Amino acid sequence: MALNIVTASGSGAKRGAEIGEQLSDLLQVAWNRWVFHFSKNDVDAQDLAQRLAEVGGWETAERYCPDLLAELEAMAQAANMPWYQVAALSMLDESWALTGGMGCTAVAITRSESRAAGQNMDLPDWTNGLQTVLNVKDETGLGVIAATYPGSLATMGMNSNGVIVVVNALDLATNMTGMPVDFVTRGALHQPTAADAIAYIREIPHAVGQNYTVLDAKDLFMVEAAADQVLDVATHPEVSTHTNHAFTREYTGSEGSYARMKAIEDSRDNLHNAGDIKTALLNKESGVCITLGRWREDMYSFMGIVGDANSKRVWVNSAPAYDGDFEEVSFL
Repeated sequence: MALNIVTASGSGAKRGAEIGEQLSDLLQVAWNRWVFHFSKNDVDAQDLAQRLAEVGGWETAERYCPDLLAELEAMAQAANMPWYQVAALSMLDESWALTGGMGCTAVAITRSESRAAGQNMDLPDWTNGLQTVLNVKDETGLGVIAATYPGSLATMGMNSNGVIVVVNALDLATNMTGMPVDFVTRGALHQPTAADAIAYIREIPHAVGQNYTVLDAKDLFMVEAAADQVLDVATHPEVSTHTNHAFTREYTGSEGSYARMKAIEDSRDNLHNAGDIKTALLNKESGVCITLGRWREDMYSFMGIVGDANSKRVWVNSAPAYDGDFEEVSFL
């Protein structure tokens, strides 16, 4: 599947207008699929979307990252879509917290000769065909490449300073006055260093549970954030990994989460660089790369991203579950 790359630069409002114009048709498709997905699972999709658009997390986003909120608002306006529809599309993790669902496998290498990180983002099958790469530059000149779908600010990504942010959904304490995950991830990607990114993640209130793995050429941080607190996760000296069960609280995860975690841990000796992460993420036999029905009938590996923090290069795979390749994307 060819990469659908959307470019934008400037202020949040300017970026949002450019993104909305480029994605107007696909935003409508995404909304229709979002509604169908929840409706077939006996969830009132319209009611859920309205609830998500009215939570206090939007005030939190306005406080901590108004530029990103302006981007999303301008995106909706440019695409001529009601705000509540685009707002709901940007709150997938929050909708999961209310209705159930999660996936993803993250890997970070911190060997003396290599610093790289990557992830498969696992999403419901309604997203297939909507894979999108946001390639944006903010007013400071910092570039961000994010793997996503229309309506989402970022599911995972890397910036032009070599800061990589990958995430895993966790079923932890929720409070919908906290920051939505999209804004946490994109907000962290607009920080100049991994240390600044993790400081941002530690400072803000969080709506739902999520692991954030943040790496650059100097530092690696891994935290499990939730509405009650943000706790540090111990990292491995050479290859760290996280899936969808918490390490910092008493927690029972899914079979798939433990299996994917073990697959990475068992292959640590073979993980030395960004290329090795790509290979690991494409492993269907181990279940790291999820195909429909492997762990859940409607979940699959939606996109993959791998970044090399030393060389500041990033590769995106728009179809890992369907034998797609990792393609390099250059920053604006």
